Amino acid sequence: MKKRSRTLVLNLPQLIAAKYYKKLKVLEWGRGTGKTTYRGKHWSDINREMPRSTGLFIGPSYQFILTRIIPSMVQGLEMFGLYRDLHYFIGTLPPRPWRKSWGTAYQPPAKYDRYITFYTGVGVHLISQDVPGDGRGLNSDWIDGDEAGKLDAAKLQENTDPTLRGTEANAFRKSTYFGSKLYTSSTPITQEGKWFTDLEEYAVRNPDKSIFISADCSLNASNLREGFLEEAEEQAYAQWVFDAEYKNIRPKFIKDSFYGLLDKDRHLYVNYDYSHYTQPGQPIDCRGDADLVRGVPLILGIDWGAQINCLTVNQHLKSVNEYRTLKSMYVLGENQEIQDDLFRQFHEYYQYHDNRDLFVWYDNSGNVQTGHTRQTRAEQAKAQLSKLGWRPNLMTTGGSNPEHDLKHLLWEMILNEDAPYFPTYRLNKANAEALYISMRFTRTKPGSNGEIRKDKSIERSKSIPRQHATDLSDANDTPVFGMFKHLLRQSGYFTPSLRIKSR
Repeated sequence: MKKRSRTLVLNLPQLIAAKYYKKLKVLEWGRGTGKTTYRGKHWSDINREMPRSTGLFIGPSYQFILTRIIPSMVQGLEMFGLYRDLHYFIGTLPPRPWRKSWGTAYQPPAKYDRYITFYTGVGVHLISQDVPGDGRGLNSDWIDGDEAGKLDAAKLQENTDPTLRGTEANAFRKSTYFGSKLYTSSTPITQEGKWFTDLEEYAVRNPDKSIFISADCSLNASNLREGFLEEAEEQAYAQWVFDAEYKNIRPKFIKDSFYGLLDKDRHLYVNYDYSHYTQPGQPIDCRGDADLVRGVPLILGIDWGAQINCLTVNQHLKSVNEYRTLKSMYVLGENQEIQDDLFRQFHEYYQYHDNRDLFVWYDNSGNVQTGHTRQTRAEQAKAQLSKLGWRPNLMTTGGSNPEHDLKHLLWEMILNEDAPYFPTYRLNKANAEALYISMRFTRTKPGSNGEIRKDKSIERSKSIPRQHATDLSDANDTPVFGMFKHLLRQSGYFTPSLRIKSR
């Protein structure tokens, strides 16, 4: 078999990252900077320097690892001559005839379904933060975390950092990778990812232990298609998104939130069905969502518009009085997408849900004829969903939209979880990420009489992408208020207007 070789030239950030051996290496690199190539080198070096070692590869969810991280990782390893199903296997052992000539990790796993096996004996556990306690009890020699801006720092400290006890200290004691941690990510766009950028301060205080490298894709221009960066800027939903994802300019976070009690530890969750997600690159649909209760109907909250049409998908679990937001979806007018595309997208994802009843909530603009047809937007949606096999029930019958201060009060009562009768609220952060960001960006402002209002000016901003403006939060408000507003009166928190006149 003829041996072939190729020369790979590292860009400046990759070269610096490869040159400096620190126990903690943090790469804040924008998209297109070369994280895939560097990770290929990093793992190739570990295979050469630490055969039979064990690593942990951490992602925000196993679904995210399978569908988004592993495909790029495979590409990066190929650059350094490591080919899947030849030099390593994912989720399975190599063929039986190969095993005698392959190395074995000092501490092999009991099961190989979430494990990568290399011919050198290097083994990598795939660790998902949405599985409680995943990684606990393991011993590892090195840790690698991709999309670290989406990782939970507390779970890293509790579940994965303690694993760095080593599997065979005498064998790896001289290795620069023994006991090391690598975290890579573009700049986080939510407050929860701030721990990642805060590691820069740690690196400044501890230069002997850590290095923090921030770089943007302009430093990898020679490896990018001509015009790549210019096209990315032109096609970005907003300048601040481009600045964050490609140039590593960190966004400012919002204070005075309309949903100020929304707490990531209490109200947010991730819950996938990993009996469905088994192979890298497989299609994503509701069959992989473990939080979807199969016999319970779906509740849609819709916000209509020319620039954006969006919806949230919810369920009310009456037996435990829990209201869940399962997913958010949107289509953008600037992409020539209309509401038909939105409901087609919804159907493609939820077509396997066995309860076909839909309870459809929306603001009152959905009951107004558009002028393009004699049907209202809600009637158009009902007709389309019916043809797709759903049984939609239009729940918004008319009247005025609710006052912002009442919506704010209702959310305060629900999120506080301290009042009787009100449901608990939970939001799937992974599947409804755009909604979560929308809720975090939505601020309050005083009304003419000093009442709390939702600040809608963000919808006119050119620096905020429309799916992160208030539209999705409005869509989510509608079914919540429609279904639970009576609890304000029942609990004594709402008093209707009184007009008392003297004769």
